[in-house]
Amino acid sequence: MLQWAKKTNETRSEVAGTLNSYQLIIDSLDIRFLHIKQYELDYKWQASHRTLHHSVLWIVQQGSFLLEVDHIRYTCKEGHICILPAHTDISYHAITGELALTSINFDAEISLLSHRSWGHVLNLPVVFDQALHNVQSPIRDMLTHIGDNSPVISLLMQSSLLRILYELMNREMPEQPISPYTHMDNRIHTIIHFLLSHPSRMPEIRELAELVQLSDSHLRKLFIKQTGQAPLHFVHSLKIEQAKRLLATSVKPISQISYELGVENANYFTRMFKAKSGLTPMQYRQQYGLWLNE
Repeated sequence: MLQWAKKTNETRSEVAGTLNSYQLIIDSLDIRFLHIKQYELDYKWQASHRTLHHSVLWIVQQGSFLLEVDHIRYTCKEGHICILPAHTDISYHAITGELALTSINFDAEISLLSHRSWGHVLNLPVVFDQALHNVQSPIRDMLTHIGDNSPVISLLMQSSLLRILYELMNREMPEQPISPYTHMDNRIHTIIHFLLSHPSRMPEIRELAELVQLSDSHLRKLFIKQTGQAPLHFVHSLKIEQAKRLLATSVKPISQISYELGVENANYFTRMFKAKSGLTPMQYRQQYGLWLNE
């Protein structure tokens, strides 16, 4: 009985850690609408090995085409939606005489893992089938206002893009989501799970290295390769993302938030927070917090 209870608690801890990691990733996801355009194409439409400078949504309204993304092939048909993250290598060519699609360009970045593709981190598929009916309303809003130079139309475009991405992500996210870090080295995944499961700890690099049986220098090289940051910088980034959520959704004193995140010196926490976010914790709370409770 005790063994079953222990196993159940461990499972709950892992699920909670996964959900927590997803929340941190979503909180650090920055999306900015760029432009939208409709295309009427024919059988001549094709390109080879083009590198995207921005993320792109293709909504296929008529016809079909073959798509290759980072050397993986897909068939895109009427009603499909394709997500193409920035910096991917794509090739495509029409396979029907007529082809109509809407293209939405946008920038997207996960600040916590800025060097990695946001689509890959979130385990998003390239092609969504039978998804168009869920996003017709925001797409229609965007298409209706193409060419509208109203000063506030960018707000409609931004909100409609977010609604489309919400519908797509919500459709793909299972009840017990896969950790967004699963595509990393298992040792990095182990460390991140440890950090998320012990938010009140501020472990030393030596402790993390011992956790995965690596030397400090080997862990540093592995972290830089996998996350783009040294271990200590990544830990600080993770703490700051956790702090942002606490600052915005609670009225806890900053010193208490600092303590709960394993930073006993509140002044050091403030300096660390400002270095990462450009704002002090108080300034961040004033901009994003529950100010009606003050």
